[in-house]
Amino acid sequence: MGFLSEPADDRLYRLIELDRSASIPIKEQLVEQLRYHLAAGRYETGERLPSTRKLADQLGVSFHTVRNAYQKLEEEGLLTSKRGGGFYAAKPPTLSSSERRERGAAIVQDALRRLITLGFSEEETEYLFGEQLQFFESPGVLRKLVFAASFRERAVEIAEQLSGLLQERVEPTTLNELGQFEAVDVVLTPLSSFQLAMQAVPDAETVGVALMPSYEAAERIAHLGTSDAIALIVGGSDAIEPISSELRTYAGFSGHILALPIEGEQRRLESLLQQADLVLFTPSVRRRLRPLLDDHPSAEWVSNITPEALIQIRKAVGR
Repeated sequence: MGFLSEPADDRLYRLIELDRSASIPIKEQLVEQLRYHLAAGRYETGERLPSTRKLADQLGVSFHTVRNAYQKLEEEGLLTSKRGGGFYAAKPPTLSSSERRERGAAIVQDALRRLITLGFSEEETEYLFGEQLQFFESPGVLRKLVFAASFRERAVEIAEQLSGLLQERVEPTTLNELGQFEAVDVVLTPLSSFQLAMQAVPDAETVGVALMPSYEAAERIAHLGTSDAIALIVGGSDAIEPISSELRTYAGFSGHILALPIEGEQRRLESLLQQADLVLFTPSVRRRLRPLLDDHPSAEWVSNITPEALIQIRKAVGR
């Protein structure tokens, strides 16, 4: 099964963070992050990556930048290409033990030099390395943890939070697709979906997760009246109904909700923004929507795991 069972075009750009203010060129940042995600098994051998134009559009960079990055990784043996058929994940090249040690030492030395320039002491550096090594620790047999939500954007959003908080891979899925997973050990799901998740995977341990939408966005919504309108911009149409319900129940909004997936027609999207008193958007569309916002009042609708829920999750998964 490919990474998170999510379509390639909707998967990769969410994993990449490009820092345009950094001294490292965008192309090098892209190559480094693609190299990492390929090595980490985000794509199976033979699986096609997004087209250069598709990924470039999603990241807001030139398609030449993406093409050059793909070609660089092809030279390294991490990708293969087919004329007119795009780029595909290749079987990682096998390095000898001495080659791995030599390359690893160079990477560690470079990281140490960078830490020294930031003013890290020897004790701080040792602590940092020890802390990051926990990412590779596994309590015995590797477990499969998944987060299941009613729509994919929420599943990806919270699974990414959990992966960072638990320092363990958590795969996102929708409740409808949950039953397709094999050998799931722990299913994490919103409390409202607890029973559905248990029924879908009865042999797995199910843990309810309490989520809280961002206070900043809810506070801005609270100032809107019944005659005001919110433009809700999401990544997929399956997010419209559940998020609209959250705006009504949690934020108490009683005005008009004008919702549209980011892939909608450009003219329609621009018209929607003009009609809205507040533009509300999900994390997955942030990069693509920002250039269109100008001076429109806007807020990001983010869900966060409550501290109390995180304590229970850590207990349940032994973290």
